[in-house]
Amino acid sequence: MRILILTRGAPGSGKTTWIRENGLEPYTLSADRLRLMYSAPELLPEGKLDVSQKVNKQVFRTLMDMLEIRMANGDLTVVDACHSRTADFEKYKLPVKNHRYRTILVDFSDIGLEECRRRNQMRDPMSVIPESSLERMHSQLVQSSVPSWIQIFSHKDPIVL
Repeated sequence: MRILILTRGAPGSGKTTWIRENGLEPYTLSADRLRLMYSAPELLPEGKLDVSQKVNKQVFRTLMDMLEIRMANGDLTVVDACHSRTADFEKYKLPVKNHRYRTILVDFSDIGLEECRRRNQMRDPMSVIPESSLERMHSQLVQSSVPSWIQIFSHKDPIVL
């Protein structure tokens, strides 16, 4: 099934929950999970555990390598990430074309900043995103667009594969 599903939304908007509730975890590549594979949680001065963002370059290189293998196999794949900037989609364009994939985006950008803040505070302490990062990503979502080669669905819509 040559389908790539991307998620788009601020941290705390419900992307990972939607994936779990729709039984898509076995098909999912997650930047957050890869970060924990590359780097153990860090203990911050205030005594809180944090997942390092310092390994993002390696994380996304590995994610794209894994995606390339899955696409070569024709596997349904979900990428769980924020995709908050228009430029975030560019890395998928060539693999999608080369492997003849249909690309679907499940959009969570309608979840407001206040709701994302509330949900962010309810997360496992190690997964809480700094307020400044949450605000920056939410702002980027509002200002960015999705390329026309990607089919957009709201997280509220049923997706027909």
